[in-house]
Amino acid sequence: MLIEFSATNFRSLRETQTLSMAASGYFKEMEERNTFDTGMKRLPRLLRSAAIYGPNASGKSNLILALSFVRFMILSSAKKIQEGEEFNITPFLLDHASKTKESEFELIFIEGDVRYQYGFALNKKRVLREWLIAYPEGRPQRWFDREYDSAAEQDNYEFGAKFLGGRLRQDWKNATRGNALFLSVAVQFNSEQLKPVFHWFQKRLRIIGSPIFLHPGYSLSVCETEEGKKRVVDFLNASDLSIADLGVDKKHISQDDLPEDVPNDMKEQIRKDKGKLEVIDLKFMHSNSETGELIPINVEDESQGTKNLFAFAEPWLDVLGNDKILFVDEIDSSLHPLVVHQLVRLLHRSGSKAQLVFTTHDTTILSQDIMRRDQVWFIEKDKSNASTLYPLSDFKVREHEALEKGYLRGRYGAIPIVKEFIGV
Repeated sequence: MLIEFSATNFRSLRETQTLSMAASGYFKEMEERNTFDTGMKRLPRLLRSAAIYGPNASGKSNLILALSFVRFMILSSAKKIQEGEEFNITPFLLDHASKTKESEFELIFIEGDVRYQYGFALNKKRVLREWLIAYPEGRPQRWFDREYDSAAEQDNYEFGAKFLGGRLRQDWKNATRGNALFLSVAVQFNSEQLKPVFHWFQKRLRIIGSPIFLHPGYSLSVCETEEGKKRVVDFLNASDLSIADLGVDKKHISQDDLPEDVPNDMKEQIRKDKGKLEVIDLKFMHSNSETGELIPINVEDESQGTKNLFAFAEPWLDVLGNDKILFVDEIDSSLHPLVVHQLVRLLHRSGSKAQLVFTTHDTTILSQDIMRRDQVWFIEKDKSNASTLYPLSDFKVREHEALEKGYLRGRYGAIPIVKEFIGV
């Protein structure tokens, strides 16, 4: 469960910008449907979803990219980043002070009934600070602090009394390069205490840059069992696609089956697979309205919307079924607005602790009694081209206020300033 994510000095996010999934105690509408109880004392209810609005180039994608960078660092810095390799990170470049300052990230989340607060700061060359606070008994326990001493050119560590590992902690510290996270290294060396934190990023958090880039292979893998195939069919029909069934057939192809213009790397892959390559042939089965006969339709003959929704099925079902957190950039870029409405409603009715955060330009969701006022966020750039993220709840908004109309009229900001273009 995600409680809060903050990013500082990352691309257009110059000052600290914080997305909170904590539900406001002030708003009571749709409380049972759109929020859930964490089951932990002294913590507020959490939102099941949040929508982020803003004009093009306002910073919506940068917020998703910031979280993607954090996930990459945690999962890969111990193994994939080489000694001396610089990070692929861009600070805010439009003022001199920010260009030379560090970038910082922090998340507050729940995994295994324990609340964690983890963060790090770095520049292009090395990690400068890293910290982890855990609340296993409701009270904060600082497990470790790491800070780089530039004068001594070394990292200084402080380990809390509740942080386990004994003498092994020294080995984990010594094995942590300047451009690696201590969390990642310690988990690679089998720190059982830190594995839940690592696994939250590895198994609980999913990020999709845009549904249009999703590969259908994820959903195809679900369809290999009858139970999985039924779940995908039900998911598609919840959006009124009228799919009676899915035809999923495995077959092998050899080099002789390939057209002459197939790339050499594919031919090489078939050679490595002992001359044959297994492929899955997918067909959408539609029912004849007069006879009831099932008619197979090739994937390439289906609409782009149907193909996009099919590709989206696996991550969506995975998130709902396993209480995961899904971030999606530009969810409306490949899905019809009514399909997006249905997906959000499915999440709100699921009874799970899954969460969805998405960026969008589709304002119709604001007028459909789908989202609470604290689930709507805006992002816009100021005169210095720095992004500011803020919630709708910052405004005095009546319970039944026409949010879509107010947003399009500029009442909440975060809309493009459209100027007349006089062309040739």
